[in-house]
Amino acid sequence: MDADESARDRRPSQIAQYFSRLADTYGDGTYYGNRRSAVFEAIAGDVADAREVLDVGCGNGAYLTKFVEAPGIRRITGVDLTFEMLLSARGRVGGKCRLIRADVSRLPFKHSSFDLIFASHVLQFAADVEGVVAEFARCLQVGGVMIATGQRDDSVRQMLSAIVGPERWREYSEAIFRRAARREADARPRDRYQNAFAKAGLRVEERAAPFTVTWADIDEWIRIRWMPLIPEDERERAEEMLAELAKAGVPPTLMQHEPLIIGRRES
Repeated sequence: MDADESARDRRPSQIAQYFSRLADTYGDGTYYGNRRSAVFEAIAGDVADAREVLDVGCGNGAYLTKFVEAPGIRRITGVDLTFEMLLSARGRVGGKCRLIRADVSRLPFKHSSFDLIFASHVLQFAADVEGVVAEFARCLQVGGVMIATGQRDDSVRQMLSAIVGPERWREYSEAIFRRAARREADARPRDRYQNAFAKAGLRVEERAAPFTVTWADIDEWIRIRWMPLIPEDERERAEEMLAELAKAGVPPTLMQHEPLIIGRRES
């Protein structure tokens, strides 16, 4: 994939088209559920203090359903680029949230509109991470907090690669994961998000949200997240590879860590 192709894959229209195919099921299953619960436990204190919440890149509302259960929040707003995701979110949260279709790099809000801005697995799809983080920070109140999850969503893949070996893993990755949307962050330093937060005038801290999963949970995650993107005539081979992975010596219980970057606006 050359640079021009990678850039095209990161255009808003390409990202919206990619996620539209996952609108009904993205975030379903035990793997995602355990991860969300761990994240919410890790940020419980920040959520308890929040009154105006923005879930940017809210998708089909999986995290919105958590925010609507939190006491004390006056208003919750969800923003996403994909119309189908927002339709699905409306079905999950009803009229409890304000839902807006918008590009995350150009948010339709006044300065200092929110005291908590949450972005789960959003920044890795941004062509201009610094610009997007600065736009989020523009909308954050003094004393507010911005939370981004998922520096890279590849911990499971790293674990599987270590088990089966890099050569065999390349075959699995090509068959199952090769239709991942191209992510700007893949070739960037691991601390680029932290640097973007600091450049936007935020005080940066990091946390990790630990959660456990089983192979059955990972298998379910692959079927929910990746199988819908595989052409019908290639799915039989993907199913065979999943069966092979199940026999490759995967531990019965696996510990995962969702990375969190926290930015506080102090002035």
